[in-house]
Amino acid sequence: MPLLQAQEITYTDVQKLRKDRSIAFLSASALEVHGPHLPLGMDMFMARWMAEETARRFAEARPDWTVVLYPHIPLGTDELPLPGSMNGTQQTVYRALLAHGASLAEAGFGYAVVTNGHGGPRHAAALEAACRAISRRHDIEMFSPSIAVLYGIVAGGRHEQLEANLGRPLTGSEREGLLHGEHAGTMETSFALAERPEQVDDAYRGLQQLGPPSFGPLAAVGKAVSPLFGGRSERFQEISNSLAGGVGWVLNARYGYGGEPVTYQGDPSAGSAELGHAIRETMAQGCLEYVEKVTTGELSAEEVRSIASEPAIIQPGFWQRLGLISAVAAGAAGFVWAMRRR
Repeated sequence: MPLLQAQEITYTDVQKLRKDRSIAFLSASALEVHGPHLPLGMDMFMARWMAEETARRFAEARPDWTVVLYPHIPLGTDELPLPGSMNGTQQTVYRALLAHGASLAEAGFGYAVVTNGHGGPRHAAALEAACRAISRRHDIEMFSPSIAVLYGIVAGGRHEQLEANLGRPLTGSEREGLLHGEHAGTMETSFALAERPEQVDDAYRGLQQLGPPSFGPLAAVGKAVSPLFGGRSERFQEISNSLAGGVGWVLNARYGYGGEPVTYQGDPSAGSAELGHAIRETMAQGCLEYVEKVTTGELSAEEVRSIASEPAIIQPGFWQRLGLISAVAAGAAGFVWAMRRR
């Protein structure tokens, strides 16, 4: 059966869905400033391409399955707060995915894949948390593999796979460019040069290594506390550094913290269409690998997680729950104090 478009199928088609042989693909990312050289829709283009290409490959390999591609969801949070970015709240993103997931389960899908091109920590956390919640509450396996795959490309975990698709070793500048950030840097610039070169401003050739200022206090706390985590200290340090960079970037964009507004991270000049095609292939392979493992039962949907699923403070509802706990604790303390005065 060919890849189907959700907006073109009928109610009769929906009624014929077999839960054990039906899968939906959808993407979710908003518009965001991506340096002076890339279009605002960069994250959307990446997310949509991953959904389309992974769905196409899965449909070709599983002709007995019903594979349906849903329209893109133009929502995001933790967008770079500069004019042009479309930023929403984390709860908006989370609740939208909960609603979509519940509807897909009710329609009769047994599986749902959410792709994402935006690395904002609370955005990715919202998508992955919503997928876990839907998988627990409804009879559907819903998961988001994108950040786990993309993080492997920018953190080095998939460089061997990337080099195999490239057909040669990464150059020093390519490797360093990938390791120094994904936002409009080497990875996204390369993707765009391969996907839509006419929309890449030639200014990228002169853009050198750059990154947002790290928020010093948070970075210092992370460094001081990380030894307490023993064998996971390196991982904790990595997460705290990422959060410090994110906070520093927001303060930079809104209040000029650290100097002039920083609109990209990494080295755009190290990007190329050649590298972009290899990155695209690595993305598709990585997402398809997760889809195959979940649909064959090798992994459960809840086991598909990225670095965005780890820090408690970026999970949906964390601060609301913390406030409730604080209120309950304060109330309990007040009750005890009142009882002792009697």
